[in-house]
Amino acid sequence: MKKVLIFSLFLSGIVSFAQTGTNVYPFLNIPVSARQAALGGDAITIRDYDVSFAIANPALLNKDSDKQLSVNATAYLADSKYGTIAFAKDLDNGHMVTVNARYMNYGNIPRTDESGFEMGEFSASDVAVGGGYAFQFEEDWTIGGGINFITSKIDTYTSSALSGNAGITYHNKKNKEVASLVFRNFGYQFKSFNGVRENLPFRIDLGYTKILNSFPLAVTITAHDLQKLDISSEYNLDGQEVNIGRKIADHFSIGAELFPEKSFNIRLGYNAKRGSELAVTDQRNFSGISAGFGLKISKFRIDYAHVRYHNSSNVNQIGISVDLSSHRGE
Repeated sequence: MKKVLIFSLFLSGIVSFAQTGTNVYPFLNIPVSARQAALGGDAITIRDYDVSFAIANPALLNKDSDKQLSVNATAYLADSKYGTIAFAKDLDNGHMVTVNARYMNYGNIPRTDESGFEMGEFSASDVAVGGGYAFQFEEDWTIGGGINFITSKIDTYTSSALSGNAGITYHNKKNKEVASLVFRNFGYQFKSFNGVRENLPFRIDLGYTKILNSFPLAVTITAHDLQKLDISSEYNLDGQEVNIGRKIADHFSIGAELFPEKSFNIRLGYNAKRGSELAVTDQRNFSGISAGFGLKISKFRIDYAHVRYHNSSNVNQIGISVDLSSHRGE
């Protein structure tokens, strides 16, 4: 327990130096996998074979994620393309490492002059490449940290930065429950687009997952962006100021996974902030809802998610994981 307190103090020191901001590299907060997207988009407490979750929370690394390779691809909003890849290795004696990468391509964007006349096109993209380390220092406790090198390009302008994630995870195997606290996207932009350094999208997330004993269902709840009380839009759909209840609710996303320990899973999620801010007046458009499934075939796992943003904007994400170990049976 003493080690837990020391690590908590270490994370507090990180927070004191990190800057809150959401004006650069927002792709760092896009769901890292189809499974995370289906569970509401913010889950940080899925501790099993799925190595992709270690991109967001390195403290989720465990023996089941050893030699797991995960690849995810998304046809994202506005014709942009997004993808992730992750791999993990168990070094024994509680030490685990992972390498990962994320890529966002925004496609071709019309170039216009001050009068609005088109003058060709330009492109934009973001890339993050990094690695992580975790140490399970007691039966129920794991600490982890990761670092990413980020490069971004908009036309002829470029920027680069280093970002980090740090977390601590409690896993009670007997009760089938996981709790995590994660500090995400703290770091420093050492090369800016125009000479003015921008903040990284720093956030603090707290999550909990429980597999029910009486029914084959895993329930996940995540409180995200806890570094700032008010993350809501100023006004609701009726033009009224958003009340405190809505401001609290916008910090939460929930997810449920049916048959979580079987070869076939069904998933459902809801993101409160997305649901409230992208709703349409007098229309039932199901904004904020996500759904998907997972299917295991031999050493391969296929994950799919459909995320509802708006009547005119939906996202489909697919992921493929493969077990590269030789000692585990098919």
